[in-house]
Amino acid sequence: VGMFVWAKIPNTYKTGFELSDAVLYKANVFITPGGIFGNAGDGFVRISLCSKKEVLLQAIERIKNKLGFA
Repeated sequence: VGMFVWAKIPNTYKTGFELSDAVLYKANVFITPGGIFGNAGDGFVRISLCSKKEVLLQAIERIKNKLGFA
């Protein structure tokens, strides 16, 4: 059992796979493309909340700094 957030991908990305690859390779943070769960997840990514708050905050900062998300 885990806690997850489903997030709609920005219009600048075609798929959740494209966004999750960018986040992984640029910010060294793993998020799951929603498409692996079926067609209904294609426009989304799934983010696990099963880490300490400090780890999640570090991941958010890396994503913001490396991909320009505010």
